[in-house]
Amino acid sequence: MPTDGAGQVTTGFADAPPPERLPPADLGAERAVIGAVLHHAAVLDEAAELVSPEDFYRPAHAELFREMLRMREAGRPVDAISLAAHLGDRLHQLGGAPYLIDCMGSVPTPSNVAYYAEIVADKAMRRRLVAAATRMSQLAYALPGDVDEDLVGRAHEFLDEVAGGGRSGRGRRLRRTPASEVTMRRLRWLWQNRIVLGGLTLLAGREGLGKSTVAVDLVAQVTRGELAGEFLGEPRPVIYVNSEDARDSTIVPRLVAAGADLERVVFLDAVSPTDDEAPLVLPHDTRLLAEEIDDLGAALVVLDAATSVIDSTLDGDRDRQMRRGLEPISKLAADTGAAIVGIVHFGKRESADTGKLILGSIAWSQVARSVLAVARDEDTHQLVISSTKANLAPGDAASLAVSLVPAAVDTPDGPTQVARVEWHGETPQRAEELLAVGPEGEDRSLIAEAVTWLLGYLSDEKRAGSAGAGEILRAAKADGFNERLLQRARKRAHVSTHRTATGWTWTLDTAPRRQDDNPT
Repeated sequence: MPTDGAGQVTTGFADAPPPERLPPADLGAERAVIGAVLHHAAVLDEAAELVSPEDFYRPAHAELFREMLRMREAGRPVDAISLAAHLGDRLHQLGGAPYLIDCMGSVPTPSNVAYYAEIVADKAMRRRLVAAATRMSQLAYALPGDVDEDLVGRAHEFLDEVAGGGRSGRGRRLRRTPASEVTMRRLRWLWQNRIVLGGLTLLAGREGLGKSTVAVDLVAQVTRGELAGEFLGEPRPVIYVNSEDARDSTIVPRLVAAGADLERVVFLDAVSPTDDEAPLVLPHDTRLLAEEIDDLGAALVVLDAATSVIDSTLDGDRDRQMRRGLEPISKLAADTGAAIVGIVHFGKRESADTGKLILGSIAWSQVARSVLAVARDEDTHQLVISSTKANLAPGDAASLAVSLVPAAVDTPDGPTQVARVEWHGETPQRAEELLAVGPEGEDRSLIAEAVTWLLGYLSDEKRAGSAGAGEILRAAKADGFNERLLQRARKRAHVSTHRTATGWTWTLDTAPRRQDDNPT
């Protein structure tokens, strides 16, 4: 068996230190689990489903958690005073009463105990994995002869211990809920078929496009009771969580330009025990945010920008970590019944898959109940808003076209210029089509060729200048023209669109053309 210069057995894993030399688990997370239970004993069951005393790196934390479990099993109250009395003289060995207070002060809200318990469990699993690798390495060097089934079987046992770990099912049980006992409820929409109540919706687009201005207009409509949905005719409060634009010089002037009822729009900041202000951090502040939603009766919460509100300790590119941050937000929406709209950015690459365009983890689009994509149509200079993920909607919501127009707003120190939204109604254009191909994506000759094809197709005597959009696009695809190319050709060929009971129809404009309009 190989040894080092001091005669110690080496494992063959140069980058994996032995278990006793591992960096400690996130002790802050361990303190938060202990503190959360001392704040609110009801969360102990939730924590116990995720971790056991053996999962804690610090022995004092393991002992405190073990004693709290024993107190719960004995039917005794679990709080700081009761725990101190239960431990007696042993409390000093575990840090004393001041340490219990320190643990309680390290957790923003007991409702996030699962978030911290998952961190503790993850660190424990990693320590067990390194320990198993060490044992398997030692086993491979120790046993003579060829690798046999016994050696492989014992290695599997080590890995099974890693999978089971400290939890290994202890304290967990399955609860049955017959479908007959589930109370059904109807789906409710803040904005019909676009923004669901009780869920997370993403408003996504490339940076600097005007997403915040669109969000402000929706906020204004909610405060006036004019947004087509559940609260049409019923003005409701809105919570606006901002982290990028200034409230005084940008957001409030935009709200004024959009005609919002400012008394119904509330900004939130976190306040420390020393009265210091800090930004809201999710999922840490989910309980506090839920209390504000319930107290105000808010129908909508806007996170602008959503990525700035998420806990910065979470790796934005790792799906599992981002789910830890996003799923509590989704649950918050479900528990309060409010719509939560997070503004996120698209990357610069071109793709029709808006889920993959969102900067960071794919978890954003996976956790969200719906995604509204915003893209610019370079031909009309308008923004196109399309619902690119709406699994709950009964059908595809039509795309909408909007323009950003300048607006002057009077302030105490003089007028200021902001943008406001001007709505143009439905459009056959889709945001994902605009995102799939850049503004210079097609060669001019290809567009001219597509214009000639489209004019010829519609001018055929069988169609008399008009045909369904689906029919045209299928025929164009068969002849080698993609949908994005046909949409650009349609505008140059003076082909108008209108919606009928069966769908969109393209109609050739019969007005005489100028000579320079001829695409050929």
